Amino acid sequence: MNIDKIMLGVLLALIVLSLGVHCQGKFVSGPELPVSGLIEKAEDSSVVTIPDFGSMVDVKAKKSAFFGFLLPLVQKENDRILQNRQRIIALSSQSELTEKDRLWLADIGKKYRIRDISAIDPRFFTQLLTCVDRIPASLALAQSANETAWGTSRFARQGNNFFGQWCFTPGCGIVPGARPEGETYEVQKFKDVAASVHAYMHNLNTNGQYKALRELREQKRARQEPVTGADLVHGLRAYSARGDEYVQELLSMINSNKLLQYDLHSQG
Repeated sequence: MNIDKIMLGVLLALIVLSLGVHCQGKFVSGPELPVSGLIEKAEDSSVVTIPDFGSMVDVKAKKSAFFGFLLPLVQKENDRILQNRQRIIALSSQSELTEKDRLWLADIGKKYRIRDISAIDPRFFTQLLTCVDRIPASLALAQSANETAWGTSRFARQGNNFFGQWCFTPGCGIVPGARPEGETYEVQKFKDVAASVHAYMHNLNTNGQYKALRELREQKRARQEPVTGADLVHGLRAYSARGDEYVQELLSMINSNKLLQYDLHSQG
């Protein structure tokens, strides 16, 4: 990974903001996402600081800065998932497994909530590969923008929560001001935004509410077709009480912000 390119992308986003998003005398018609995000891996999450999106008046500049900030973190988590996936595929083709490999498979199977991890057989590998797979960047970017109002919500600013995840242990997060009486949930706090991205993807890859999303992805894989957010968004009806309205809103955000380009450049 070329750190200089990543830093250059961030610097360019800041320059664009300061100049009012003008280029060669013409106003930029859409959010200009950093080119480096197309192919580069993410920078170390330990050096990431959340920009002050609320202070950005120009809408196009705010969108550009938001995508430029979050995209590397999404790419990094997808890289980690795909590395595990590639190892699982490699192990599935071996006639014999070492004890170390069996323990690793059992551990990852447990993490991904595979019910029966006692037998490492073809059925186990099929179930595991359905879960251990990438989440399209377009979907993650659109959901995060939707859930955080482009990074300006207090849950994003105070809790590093960029996807609206809930938790149910007292003190685990931030109590919403509009929480109904009798409810106990909180909006989860994370140590950093990378942890929020990790939890979001793991949730989609393991929660029974999103089985439809995983099945749609598996079908696209079986047909050797690109997996995009525009396809998988239809498996997210349970993510919001708004159901189909929420799905259509995300699909509109994906299309209007031209986010599909990030899916097609990161197939694995």
